[in-house]
Amino acid sequence: MQDTTVARSYAEALLELAAADGEVELYDREIQIIVDLLRSETDFRLFLETPKIDPGDKKRVIREVFAGKVPDRLLHFLLIVIDKRRARLLPSIADEFSGLVDQHFGRLKVEITTASEPDAAMQASLKRRLGSLLGKDVIPRYRVDARLIGGVIVRVGDSIMDGSIRHRLQLLRRSLLRTELG
Repeated sequence: MQDTTVARSYAEALLELAAADGEVELYDREIQIIVDLLRSETDFRLFLETPKIDPGDKKRVIREVFAGKVPDRLLHFLLIVIDKRRARLLPSIADEFSGLVDQHFGRLKVEITTASEPDAAMQASLKRRLGSLLGKDVIPRYRVDARLIGGVIVRVGDSIMDGSIRHRLQLLRRSLLRTELG
């Protein structure tokens, strides 16, 4: 099975646990903290991912570190991930889980690129208009690219809406080059 498919399956199971506990947001925060720890503490990550280390030892350490600090079902989930030798997939599982949480709450992450840093009023307007257009609660991430000249580019997943002046000028140029002078 492909890693992304496996990670998605684990993330879906985790969402079911979180929803059953009524703590979806809490599980999302906690799993992100755990993954941040794995990313920042190389020794801890290697300990969990090394196949030669006994899973029982890994589970003992996980219990010592996280018992009483994360929900019991999340701790049990981590122990199952270790039992199934999927610890290396925890960052992917967390990413998939975060996406599922956004879907669960009707949220949509979008990347908005502008020619200059948008002020608070422009950010609020863009968020409101995109939310209305897409029918979701939009979670924007802003980028600045002065090459756009003006306007905005919005990326939602694999879709791009290019309303930049640079794009419009490129379209105008192509149109003029196709027009026969007569």
